[in-house]
Amino acid sequence: MSSLQEERSAETRRRLLDATVACLYERGYAGTTTTEIAQRAGVSRGAQLHHFPKKDELVVSALEHVFTLRLAELGNAVAEPPPGDREARLEQLVEKMWPIFKGPTFYAWLELVVASRTDPALQEAVRNASERFTEGFVRGFAAVLAWPESREFELMELLGTIFAFLESMALERVLSPDQEADPPIFVQSLQTLKRLAIHLLRSMDSLASTHNSGD
Repeated sequence: MSSLQEERSAETRRRLLDATVACLYERGYAGTTTTEIAQRAGVSRGAQLHHFPKKDELVVSALEHVFTLRLAELGNAVAEPPPGDREARLEQLVEKMWPIFKGPTFYAWLELVVASRTDPALQEAVRNASERFTEGFVRGFAAVLAWPESREFELMELLGTIFAFLESMALERVLSPDQEADPPIFVQSLQTLKRLAIHLLRSMDSLASTHNSGD
């Protein structure tokens, strides 16, 4: 295959994956059909079938694409480490994560999570992709917070708490009539999460210090 053909093929795949993510976000998993995806991507059904013969293959590839996009969003968020001490940097990381969790890629992922409940093959793909996504977030946070490698399990706990809180907020926001600006309750919830994250950080640092002093 020539370089030009490879570029065209890669572009077609990207358009199909972008269209799948958009379709999942706007129409949900049930409304995401290969015909709709091909139309949105502006490619023929033949081209779509050439790259992804089955809907499952396209959806799973789109899932990987979703997490690639979300990790890219994280990369942009932490490209320039926030100023201040670790607590200040953690607060700013939480602030930068919220737009990622209330954006289209999160809701596209959510559609696949719900669909995977009754689809074992999709469930495995969702689980594997979620694990890789979490690993990427851990690396990003560890770099920004200068987190010791020996305490990675604690960082996983901290991130797990932050993720759960943000996901809960994102689910609640589905019911919000204003999808543009955050209602006051969400602004308050984000501040609560920041305080909780800092409390956990201090507790973890205190326990680590006590453990080290006892060695």
